[in-house]
Amino acid sequence: MASTTNHYDLIVLGADVAGLVAAALVARRGKRVLVMPHGPAAGVYRLGGRTLPLDTAPVVHLSTPPVHRVFGELGLWQQVRRQDVRVDELVHLVLPGQRLDVEPGGANWADETEREWPGDPIDEAWSLRERWGEATDAVLDELLSAEHALVADGFWSRRFLTRVAGQLPGSDVDDLAPLPEAHPLRAVAHAAEPWLLHLTPAQLGKAASLRLFGQWSRGPHDVPDGLAYVRKALLQRVELHSGEIKPDLRVAELMVKRGRLVGVSLLGKRDRYGCDHMIVATDPRRLMGDVLPGAHIPKPMATTLSAIETVATRYLLHLEMDERGLSPALAGMAVCVPEVGPGGVDPAWAEHGVGMTYLRLAPGATEGTRRVSITRIAPVGADPVAVREAVLDELDERGVLPFCRDHITLMHSPHDGLEPCDGRGQRADVAADMAMPMPAPGIEAVHGEPSLGLGLLPHASGLKNLYFAGRLTLPGLGLEGEFAAGTMAAGLVSPPAKNPFSRSPLLKRA
Repeated sequence: MASTTNHYDLIVLGADVAGLVAAALVARRGKRVLVMPHGPAAGVYRLGGRTLPLDTAPVVHLSTPPVHRVFGELGLWQQVRRQDVRVDELVHLVLPGQRLDVEPGGANWADETEREWPGDPIDEAWSLRERWGEATDAVLDELLSAEHALVADGFWSRRFLTRVAGQLPGSDVDDLAPLPEAHPLRAVAHAAEPWLLHLTPAQLGKAASLRLFGQWSRGPHDVPDGLAYVRKALLQRVELHSGEIKPDLRVAELMVKRGRLVGVSLLGKRDRYGCDHMIVATDPRRLMGDVLPGAHIPKPMATTLSAIETVATRYLLHLEMDERGLSPALAGMAVCVPEVGPGGVDPAWAEHGVGMTYLRLAPGATEGTRRVSITRIAPVGADPVAVREAVLDELDERGVLPFCRDHITLMHSPHDGLEPCDGRGQRADVAADMAMPMPAPGIEAVHGEPSLGLGLLPHASGLKNLYFAGRLTLPGLGLEGEFAAGTMAAGLVSPPAKNPFSRSPLLKRA
């Protein structure tokens, strides 16, 4: 007979940042917490002594209210704030017919755009979008600073959504007038969305798009080691407050009694872990059927999850190259916008970001080498090996990495199952720390309109004490949305201490 050998106030299942936020906050509030990430919670993997990131996007959200609120409660805000700096590198915008080499903060933006499109009303259009972005930030900063919005499912209440929606710019607003509809810079304005957000650009709300545009154009900003730095800080805070992180444990089944989650059984073990609360910090669709038997799945949960669809994926490829094989014109970061239409990406795919390619350069493992990390937005179901070959060929043809294969000394992706090799496919004598390829992160859509063009999945699961907090909660806000989702979920387990002097800005206005 299996026995309950451990009992926790909270078990977090999964490694999404929202779950780590919730775990750190609940542990800080004095509860016993266990994190079972079912994957690399630190956001990195190892390859021949190298530590490689699983997410290469710059962290542009650190100055937002949800992030400030969490790190403030954890006592880390001053430390994190000092690390949050503007990326001191060029950002190359590679378009089908043009290329812009933008200095940090857009210092040479006017000169670059005037060179490519002389006489076009670009400054006027960009200024208009910035003004709309500032107005949107004023509303969203107030919303995401409001205590009652980030408690339980306050964000998802109908009255609350209706009131906020009335204050945000509508989808009919042309924030880039007077640029013509087909102007290439319209694509540039949205180019970072598939890299930084988890919701398809086709369903992204105008407010979320404007907010990200502002965060990106003011920098972009980043921290050393990117998202891995954020994850490490949260994991350290969990352990500092006596929380436990057990990456080797795997859940066999969620135990439900009378409609209430009471614990988990473990693969390969007779032990059971009891809990008062569980937060699912991974895609809940992975639980259906095996981990959570059909008899225990509430109908509303099944309906909600069945409406969510993965429409694209982020394929990641790491290269190590002889620096003599890199163009002197390439430095820092590149955002490559594909040709859409005949001869290019199918427009039905392009609306989800498919075809976008993002590069970041960093020092290599040895002197004279450089690391190039490539993220490609690929259609669902695409052969990852074919994606690898296509992106290398395209970057060669477009002059971003010309003749690159002859200079690649090491190449590896965590997603395609291929052994590390050089640019010609010859096996490299290094080993990865993964037994199996990891699934590429998804970009999601939902049948029907997502809430405010921001969120897909409320916290409530329909089972008592089982909550959702992950990438799917507020995918239209990216990392900021994960911090907000984690804060909300933590409040369901252990509300924060009340400050008698604090008042919600939205409540004061109401």
